[in-house]
Amino acid sequence: MKDPAILVFRSAALGDFILATPALRQVRTAFPNAKIVLLTIQSANREQRGKVAKYAGNSAAIPWVALVQPHLVDDVRVLSDVDLHSIAAVRYSLRNYRFERAILMLDPCAPWLGRIKKMLMLFALLGPVPQYGWRGKGSLNGDRAKLKQAGLLRHHVHGPLQFLAELPQPRSYRNETLQFDLRPGVDAETWAQSWLATHLPEGAERLVISPGSVQPHKRWPMEKYIALCKALLAARPNAHLLIIGTRVDAEYGTSLQAIDPLRVHNLMGETSIAQSAALLARCQLLVGNDGGSAHLSDAMGCPTVSIVPGIEYPDSIEPWHSKALAIRHAVPCAPCYNFTYCPQGHNRCMLDIPVDQVLENCLRALAHAHPTQPLLP
Repeated sequence: MKDPAILVFRSAALGDFILATPALRQVRTAFPNAKIVLLTIQSANREQRGKVAKYAGNSAAIPWVALVQPHLVDDVRVLSDVDLHSIAAVRYSLRNYRFERAILMLDPCAPWLGRIKKMLMLFALLGPVPQYGWRGKGSLNGDRAKLKQAGLLRHHVHGPLQFLAELPQPRSYRNETLQFDLRPGVDAETWAQSWLATHLPEGAERLVISPGSVQPHKRWPMEKYIALCKALLAARPNAHLLIIGTRVDAEYGTSLQAIDPLRVHNLMGETSIAQSAALLARCQLLVGNDGGSAHLSDAMGCPTVSIVPGIEYPDSIEPWHSKALAIRHAVPCAPCYNFTYCPQGHNRCMLDIPVDQVLENCLRALAHAHPTQPLLP
């Protein structure tokens, strides 16, 4: 007897995957007796997959899904590519399940051509089972300005939740009830507790810096990160800075640690996704570029100052609980919706953000911390 199951498709690297976790929780709540099988790929774009693979390990590695297993997702399948061979391999691997429905988790107002392609892929995998999550408003030509004016282009956390309105018995949700239920696991929790106890003095303020990015045009300049770190160390005498990121950006950690080797700790390329999550749950602040680390920090309850480029509209990709701390610099060419390079070649939306503005938001976040709520050990 095959297990009744639901297939959930989410194409996403770390940041976008985290923004879909409230929707995964809603799937588990709506279908408590079904097996939830996640189908995912780092990106539908081959060039983007190549960049993500540099920090994930390879093009088929999706280490962040472990943060939702098994409490939200029972099983995972990874598409190594969007081609007939990969789809056939996944179809064969799913033969022991009896799928009753499929759920597409898309970004808000996703273009219709992309939706149709994903729906056809799910049909090829599962046959004629009901599909949910594809009926929201969108456009054929990607004209997002009209959708924004109509109030339809919302924060990316809402797109994956579209399926709730399409169920036979539609369900609703409230923003304040959405939960980012990520669980690093016992080993990662033990590692974080041990690392902090070994490397930081008791009572030290734990501030995290995340200066890297998969995309070069999403990086705030290194010289500004150096100035910010010096200012934070001067303004917060009890603070220690933890530099996190991937091995690809290791030189950033080396440059920042040189500011003060006793108070700046270089962890770039040294921690897994789960270890980073456990560490962030024990810190008072993260400041960094828009991307996976910022969303992971916010999801783990760490106040997050994200430095956001002008790629998409405001209030679309900022870390969900830390929107008020996000920093943008308005430029005439924003939003450009170019995810791989600056079309104008000047990258002013990032280069022109001043250190003082980022420092101000960091200090504001720290001033509003709740000292009566002790950090995890």
